[in-house]
Amino acid sequence: MTFKATMAAWEYARLQGSVAPKSVRWAAPCAIFAVIVHKTLHDWTDWGSNLEPPLSSDSTMWTLFSSILGFLVVFRAQLSYARYWEGITLVERACAVWMNGVSNLFAFVSADPKKQQEVNDFQHITAR
Repeated sequence: MTFKATMAAWEYARLQGSVAPKSVRWAAPCAIFAVIVHKTLHDWTDWGSNLEPPLSSDSTMWTLFSSILGFLVVFRAQLSYARYWEGITLVERACAVWMNGVSNLFAFVSADPKKQQEVNDFQHITAR
């Protein structure tokens, strides 16, 4: 894949298989909403600047949040690791079935010396 030097930045997101356009569609409204809430609380009201962060002195909430987040990350990692090994096992099983089939084809080919060239051609085509 070659890139033209004249491509604009937004054209890079249009590459085949890119998830950038879909991500931007979800992230942009959330970012705009966050900016509006921030401006509303801190610039346009006087009580927003007097607020202290509610979790700055309460370490129990941070501990609970960190514990739940850690549990979720570990659970997801274990689940993905299990799926990976299940996929590897299924691929190995499929390879074994194909190998068994090819071995059976090779075992039952003709032993006639007159057909040796045809047998060799068949084995080479089948093995590839």
